[in-house]
Amino acid sequence: MFFIVTFILTTVAINLLIQLNVNFLHNYFDKTYHNIESINTITTNFNTISKSIQTYVISGDSDSILNVYDSLNSIAHELNQITCQNEDEVVFKRSIANIYTTISSNIDMVILFKKQGKDYTQKLSDTIESLEYANYFLQKLTQSKINYSVEYYNSLKDSIRKITNTNYVVIILWFISSIFISLVFTKELTDPISRLAKFSNRVANGELNFTIPKVEPTDELGILNNSFSDMLENIKDMLKKLEDKAELEKELAQKEIETVRYQQALQEAELKTLQAQINPHFLFNTLNTITQIAMFENAQKTYDMLIKTSNYLRYCVQNINKLVTIGDEIENVKNYLFIHNIRFGNKISLEVDVEKDVESAKIPSMIFQPIVENSIVHGFAKKSEGLIKIVAKKENQSYIKIHIIDNGSGIEPYVLEELTKKSYVSKTSTGIGLENITKRLEFFFAIKNPISIDSQLNIGTTVTILIPYVK
Repeated sequence: MFFIVTFILTTVAINLLIQLNVNFLHNYFDKTYHNIESINTITTNFNTISKSIQTYVISGDSDSILNVYDSLNSIAHELNQITCQNEDEVVFKRSIANIYTTISSNIDMVILFKKQGKDYTQKLSDTIESLEYANYFLQKLTQSKINYSVEYYNSLKDSIRKITNTNYVVIILWFISSIFISLVFTKELTDPISRLAKFSNRVANGELNFTIPKVEPTDELGILNNSFSDMLENIKDMLKKLEDKAELEKELAQKEIETVRYQQALQEAELKTLQAQINPHFLFNTLNTITQIAMFENAQKTYDMLIKTSNYLRYCVQNINKLVTIGDEIENVKNYLFIHNIRFGNKISLEVDVEKDVESAKIPSMIFQPIVENSIVHGFAKKSEGLIKIVAKKENQSYIKIHIIDNGSGIEPYVLEELTKKSYVSKTSTGIGLENITKRLEFFFAIKNPISIDSQLNIGTTVTILIPYVK
């Protein structure tokens, strides 16, 4: 036993040494492979950027812009994955990173100039030139890694070969010495193992209707035999429980399917009922009929009220989730104020100061009216008269700044702080809160924080909207 253990330990030690060297070499080449793979990915992305940015400036294809920014994000990720083994590689990687920053900046300028109608050819030329430099440094980095890997491999290969030759000698000596001992113990070990192998094959083939006879556990094989026998019985019990559980789950699933079908039918019925209750065409036709009656009866005030109401309702129903012009939004506010003043006898005046070009700019519908309604409900709650101003002007040629100003009671400081933190829903009929308006503007224009509020007690409130200029 001492002889066998000695040779086994010696062989294991040598093999471990070989394995450690091989693993180290494998890890090194695996890292090198991933680095080269990252370099190839970066090269591909730079080529994609070159093609996509040129496609964009020619055709204006928005998918090309998505390809450009996807490639830029991929390049940034892959650059972080690259590791350097020498100073040359550090220099090459730093050069590529600097070129990437330049390319990213130039692409942003090309896209911006393209959208603004400015001359982008110089920036585009700089971008293409930078891409060529990037490919040059990527080639240098790849070549450097390959050269360094070859040198490292040659030095480590010699060391592994010497260790391997020593291992061969030890293995031959151990093999010759252990043959005799192996023959003696083989039969005693293989008989119970063969028996367990036959039982396990029957179980693997799905045959479970048999039992494994237990033996006295005088050694590990006896313990293994008895454990296998217990495991087979446990498997039988578990399968029986699973069959019972599957049958129960089948019944429950059938009941759930019936419940879902019932709920779907109920929802469809509720939807049809709601659709029958809300029929805009029926409402507009009814209002038109009443309008004609008022006109024939020479009820001019009633006629005007009905016309404004019909226009207001048609605007609210037909333009929801659509882009309208700022002029249309202001016209809708005028209709709303007309109706409000008639209903409540108030004298809320409206002043409009909108630049000519701004009137045709696009904005989601129902943005101004809820803000005006908040001014009336909260700012003029204790007043029967007031003034609301809507001022809209260009800001830096690319944006529009809109102010909705009232001379109402103003907002308490703590309320104003809450308005900047969470949603505020009007308790009036519209139910459209400032948070809803903010989210719609963010959705349509892909911007953040388009609304700000400034208020002073007993002086008034100003709601400012900043959106891109879109015609």
